[in-house]
Amino acid sequence: MNNQDKHYCIEAILLAAGESKRFNDTKQLAIIDEKPMLLGSIEMLQGAEFNAITVVLGANASTIEKVLEHVNLQATSATKIVPNVTSIVANNWQQGMGASIAAGLTNLAQETTHVFIGLADQVEVRTKQCNIMLSESRKNPANIVAAFYNSRVGAPAIFPKAYFAELAALKNDRGARDMLRTNAARIISIDMPEAARDIDTKKDLLSYLSTMYY
Repeated sequence: MNNQDKHYCIEAILLAAGESKRFNDTKQLAIIDEKPMLLGSIEMLQGAEFNAITVVLGANASTIEKVLEHVNLQATSATKIVPNVTSIVANNWQQGMGASIAAGLTNLAQETTHVFIGLADQVEVRTKQCNIMLSESRKNPANIVAAFYNSRVGAPAIFPKAYFAELAALKNDRGARDMLRTNAARIISIDMPEAARDIDTKKDLLSYLSTMYY
């Protein structure tokens, strides 16, 4: 472990607060591979090298929290040490993704130096991709590291502490998109076509499920 690693502490924020209007149901609990989509996303993050994970909820929070109650129980019985998972509710989640990011920033431990922001419905993003991003961030701790897909950078993305205050002030539905555009010169992009697939509608879900078995 080098000197940079000794001072590197990263937490993951998983955004799952949306109302899923286009899905016309509680999207976070849609069943993929015999488990709720959100639970699969959490387990994926638990396999990566994060120090902690915060799940930001909003719409249907009480229903979703009942599912999350099982996450840490599974973690304690695992053969490897996995990051602790906590959930918080963004009181102003209706304002959009930016508000959810800001809520997630309030839960960071004091020693946290970097934050990973991911979306619960990016179902093709795996532990492998997360660890590639983490490795690049450790090598370049002053830079933002972001996925590159659809000819642009976007989530998931890793931000150093220098950007925490700006992230905590976000309010609108654009999330951190404007921050990524403004700081383009400071971004290390990681080719990640897997991040292009998200689940917005039931048609999207059926399309994705059809790829899992063929």
